[in-house]
Amino acid sequence: MASSGATVQQQMTGFMNRLTGSQKLMLGVVTLGAIAAIITLVTLVNAPSYTTLFSNVNAEDASKIVAKLKEKDVAYQLDDGGKTILVPKQSVYELRLALAGEGLPQSSTIGYEIFDRTNLGVSDFVQKVNYRRALEGELARTILTLEEVEAARVHLVVPERALFKEDEKAATASVVLKLKSGKPLRRETVQGISHLIASSVEGIESGNVTIVDSRGQLLSDVHKPNSIAGMTSSQYELQQKVEAYLGQKAQSLLESVVGTGNALVQVNADLDFRQVERTLEQYDPDRTAVRSESITESKSTGSDSSQLSTNSLTTTNYEVNKTVEHIVENMGNIRRLTVAALVNGVPRKVTKDGQETTEITPRSEEEIGQLTDLVRRSVGYDQLRNDEVSVTNLTFGPTEHEQEFVYKSSPLSDWTEYTEEIFIIIAMLGAVIVLRSLLNRVRTRIEPPTIEKDVEELASQLTGKRPPIALPPEEEEMNAEVLLRQERRKRVVSYIREKPHESSRLLKVWLAEE
Repeated sequence: MASSGATVQQQMTGFMNRLTGSQKLMLGVVTLGAIAAIITLVTLVNAPSYTTLFSNVNAEDASKIVAKLKEKDVAYQLDDGGKTILVPKQSVYELRLALAGEGLPQSSTIGYEIFDRTNLGVSDFVQKVNYRRALEGELARTILTLEEVEAARVHLVVPERALFKEDEKAATASVVLKLKSGKPLRRETVQGISHLIASSVEGIESGNVTIVDSRGQLLSDVHKPNSIAGMTSSQYELQQKVEAYLGQKAQSLLESVVGTGNALVQVNADLDFRQVERTLEQYDPDRTAVRSESITESKSTGSDSSQLSTNSLTTTNYEVNKTVEHIVENMGNIRRLTVAALVNGVPRKVTKDGQETTEITPRSEEEIGQLTDLVRRSVGYDQLRNDEVSVTNLTFGPTEHEQEFVYKSSPLSDWTEYTEEIFIIIAMLGAVIVLRSLLNRVRTRIEPPTIEKDVEELASQLTGKRPPIALPPEEEEMNAEVLLRQERRKRVVSYIREKPHESSRLLKVWLAEE
């Protein structure tokens, strides 16, 4: 092992001695560049990935959080002018829990914890203001739990109660939302926020809640629920829902028969939004009942006092049967339905001129009639309402190539998350290959020293025979010229060790010739 180490050291020393000054400089620069590139790549690979710990925090909270991170010896970065704090990704959840246990961030959104500290001598006005601040903070925290919301501010206006009800003013609320990019707020979510605030604050109706985004766009409905415009908007939504529901029922039933994508159904529903209240009173003269009966008797005497007459009068009151009905008809009843359905023909494969093609064959009248009957039953067809259902057989356009283009998955879609690692590995391999090629070029350009030629020729003259030189085989990957120089060097070294006197005499001859 020691001899092999010495041999390697001698080869390296000899290799460096044969290099010129420019070659040594180039080799040093290339080596330093490769080492720097490898160190840089390793640093990038091992560098921690930072993610957001807290965002949109004020300066007071940010200073407290940074101080806590320094105490815990946690690396951090500041962004967005100090409003966003970044920490290593692997420890973000632990830090959030630890800071939350210490009450941070605390001044960004104040909730009911404002009452945790007892302040003696606080006036009633200050208590009311603190209660409103706490209620606003709790509502903002609740709204922040929504997926689309990044930040929220809530402002409540609750007037003092008046002595008379007609003098009271309605309570109102304003909400400012900062939405996440690429996630618009749906209409249902806006209505949910309005009802949430109306249900949480006494005296506030959902129509008195104004919601805007960070760009100043109004998100809430400006119409009150009981107004004409508000009713019109809700009626239009109800009509769309009824049409979509009936159309989906009919289309799913048709596609189960003719195949997916071979049917299209559109429904037009005419709804009755009149609010009708009727009171009916019906009398049945055939069905009567005795309500009361009275008999009146009268006695009278004639000219002759001996004669006495008695008269009786009977009065009977009857009650006629009466039915009273108070009918309130619901709004949104269907007055008339119009259904239009398109059905594709039957695809069949036909061979023409040795090529297989697809032809669309029209459906029979009997089949169209059966499909029409299915659609009528699915949408609740009523002949008394003059409903119309039309099923037409038409040939659809080709959509297979478009669907394949839309839904075709990319073969590299699963490798997106490993792109950085693959790039770093390729860069490292490229650096090693470039370094090796440069070293091979330097070694190839080195010319064999002329002194070795002279020593070999003189050694052959002194010994009287020329030593055979073993050439390397062709299949070896090493350069033949390099092996030849190594073989010559070994023979010269062995000759000097075996015959030191002749070698010294040879050197004297060289010096004398010089």
